[in-house]
Amino acid sequence: MTGRTGVIGAGPEAADDRHKWPMLAIVSAGFLMMTMNWFAIAPGFGQISDEFGLEIPQVALLISVFVIGYGVFHIPGGFVATRWGMRAVLALGLAVEGLAAVVSALAPDYWTLMAVRVVAGIGASVFAAIGVAAVSVWFQHRHHALALGVTSACFAVGSALGLYVWDPVTGALGWRGALALGGALCLVVAAVSAVWFRVPAGSERLHGVRLTRQAVRETLGNRDMWLYGVAFLGAYGAFLGGSQLIAGYGADERHFSSGEVGLAALLIGVAGVPGSVLGGWIGDRFASVRTVFTVAAMVEGLFFFLVPLSGPGWFWLPAFGIGFMFNFGFSVWQTVPGSARGISEENIGTAIGLMLSVSAIGGFLLPFLFGRIVPSAGYPMAWGFFGVVSIVCALAALLVRVPKPAKAVAPIVTGGAASEPATG
Repeated sequence: MTGRTGVIGAGPEAADDRHKWPMLAIVSAGFLMMTMNWFAIAPGFGQISDEFGLEIPQVALLISVFVIGYGVFHIPGGFVATRWGMRAVLALGLAVEGLAAVVSALAPDYWTLMAVRVVAGIGASVFAAIGVAAVSVWFQHRHHALALGVTSACFAVGSALGLYVWDPVTGALGWRGALALGGALCLVVAAVSAVWFRVPAGSERLHGVRLTRQAVRETLGNRDMWLYGVAFLGAYGAFLGGSQLIAGYGADERHFSSGEVGLAALLIGVAGVPGSVLGGWIGDRFASVRTVFTVAAMVEGLFFFLVPLSGPGWFWLPAFGIGFMFNFGFSVWQTVPGSARGISEENIGTAIGLMLSVSAIGGFLLPFLFGRIVPSAGYPMAWGFFGVVSIVCALAALLVRVPKPAKAVAPIVTGGAASEPATG
């Protein structure tokens, strides 16, 4: 699990390297739109709360319900991509999320808005798993973690667009107009993916194959995929909740200036850009994916403890640390299915879907519990809760089996010349 060897076909090796980077650009644009439309609702929380008469637990639930759809459909999306082909399902996921974002602008009440947000999460769910697989099949043999670090950086930029840039957009257009605009942009990128994305030459199985029991065993029956999903559950859920709640906490509870709050909201997103790239660069050069990921997730957890301790002038620091370390670990974590022994290339999407589905439990549960902890125990306890869960869950990665290195066999010397050892 920590090596870069796989049993994946030779298609990517035969692919023309010139096509790798345009394909990466298309998928990266998809991740940008996916996360922007995910987080773009946060700047409208105040307007939505006023319009529908909501309290903090209800607003926090709008974060969680998106993740319900996001967590549930990773695995079905992977199976559909195996059957229908990678390109069709890649575009389908973005189209569903974009259309749901447009429709959410028409929501007449809170409950309708929640239902449409679940649908938006389903679209994002399908795209996320297949997007990781789409990059993996092009970059399995070189720059794997770095390429996924680029998409992770786009995840970070997209969240920053949604949390920070979409704030003035929401002020100008209202929360409905802002969501509709984001959805329209997502639909444009969906169309680009449908027209121009290609799979590597020689990877015909990525155009669609029949589902088999072997595919299920490779993915849902893979113990290490489950462990990596649990290991990221805390850091993943804490980041998703913290990134959307930190601005409101800084403004309403700590009464920091709008500049300080805005800087924290920006940095928790854009810090992921250097974090993703550095994580990918290190991941391609470090033998143990398990070690790099575990350290990153635990350090992210430590930064949550600093949020309630931060004072005027350095409220940005824990925000930067959380965003940086989340994406550092995420870029390495995503490489696991594409480099694992025993997972065929057409099943990478389902394998990453399993990991994302397990970790998405945290994306729903942790913001929900945060909203319940605040009224009874206060914000410091709630932020500490994020930190503890991030660190404890990361320890599950230590249970992943590390492949034993192949035993060296001494060459056989015959007549003064060395010959290759016999195998069999």
